[in-house]
Amino acid sequence: MKRAAVAILSSLPLLALLMLAVSGCGRKTPPVPPETVHPSPVGDLRYQLDEQGVTLVWTAPSRTVQGEKVDKIAGFEMLRAVVEESDYCEGCPIHFGRPIKFAPDEIQPGTTIRYREAVLRPGFRYFYKVRTRLGWYNVSDDSNIATFVWNTLLSPPSDLTATAADRRITLSWQAPATLIDGSPAQGAITYQIYRSVAGSEFTPVGPTLATTTYTDDTVQNDTLYFYKIQAMGKDTVGMMSSPAQGRPRDLTPPAPPRGVTAVRTAQGVKILWQQSMEPDIAGYQIYRRRGDETKPILVGKVKGGVLMFLDTRPISHGTWYYSVSAYDTAEPANESGRFNEAELILSP
Repeated sequence: MKRAAVAILSSLPLLALLMLAVSGCGRKTPPVPPETVHPSPVGDLRYQLDEQGVTLVWTAPSRTVQGEKVDKIAGFEMLRAVVEESDYCEGCPIHFGRPIKFAPDEIQPGTTIRYREAVLRPGFRYFYKVRTRLGWYNVSDDSNIATFVWNTLLSPPSDLTATAADRRITLSWQAPATLIDGSPAQGAITYQIYRSVAGSEFTPVGPTLATTTYTDDTVQNDTLYFYKIQAMGKDTVGMMSSPAQGRPRDLTPPAPPRGVTAVRTAQGVKILWQQSMEPDIAGYQIYRRRGDETKPILVGKVKGGVLMFLDTRPISHGTWYYSVSAYDTAEPANESGRFNEAELILSP
């Protein structure tokens, strides 16, 4: 028994060492966040230049790389590279500096974020990219790169006009002839169109253009749109034009009602017609003319869905003609033509 007890006691230190080896030293390591919580990289980083500098604009991510919802954003990291334009070569590696961490007030996923930089050197090309931070160790991949050359700016395009029509707005403007310092503009000029819907943020519309006209057919009727134009040269960009606005509206009248008939009753003349199939019919207007007249007069008006009108006004004996038009919900309303006339002969 003594030998067994001694064996057990002598093995206790060895067991303790084994337990410590299994349990570890007790020192905690930094937690590694799972991939599913990394925010999606920014994909719409863009810039807006003016005479004072550059404003970088992007949309804060609202989803992780795996599609999960982002509830809170801690901040962003801006990375910048500057290369003298004479030394720049397309395809060469770009060496970005240390990230600049910042946290705008009230960051909400999905909102528009702006970063302003006003100290720029003429003759240099600037590169920017941004990362999103959810926490100390949780940073997104790099965004797309926004790049431009800072030189003396082009003057803004002038005389911007917006002509609204049915589901489209046509823009026209005058090209800038000089830089903002008065020197003549050199080389070809292209244009970037910016649009704001009902006073919201101005965002680019389509690719750059080489013409001074543009028709926006992606608009909706009865919505107010604002536009600005920015000119861009090979080695410089321009100031924004003054804004112009337009509100497209429905200019297409509905089809005229068919099957118009007129029947004399004891109460008056009853006019009937077939229902129009357009979804935006607001009502119908009823016209009457005497056989020896060429221009009909309006005698009644009913709401959409009503397909009958009773003309109680006294009319003399002879031949009369009734016709019906449809009008839609547009402001002002579009009225159809009158497809056919119903003849009514009143005998003495």
